[in-house]
Amino acid sequence: MLDIGWTEIAIILVIAILVVGPKDLPKAMRSVAKMVGKVKAMMREFQSNIDDMIKETELEEVKNQISSARHMNLDNKISETIDSDGELKKSMDFSKETDDFNKSMQETDKPAKITSDPDSKDKTS
Repeated sequence: MLDIGWTEIAIILVIAILVVGPKDLPKAMRSVAKMVGKVKAMMREFQSNIDDMIKETELEEVKNQISSARHMNLDNKISETIDSDGELKKSMDFSKETDDFNKSMQETDKPAKITSDPDSKDKTS
């Protein structure tokens, strides 16, 4: 982490013994260890808060994706994917043929008109 070698540790110990004194050195070491522990705990808490924020952000993104999928018009999406230029829909449009068929059926359903034509009568002799 800090990349401190044995020589640097020895120099720090000698300076600490001279400044603090050999009698108070264990108390100073304990207080330094407590401070380091507190700093590590604060760093863990900070990291967990950052992780929670990331999870909430990802969760919000997933919620937005689900919401957009709920409101998506699936029929239009499928039509755009399969028949983007509308050619398939045009080829499957049989409304004109249906109308023609219905008209022809209506014409055949009408009773035939009988006209009396004097020339068309059979003459029996």
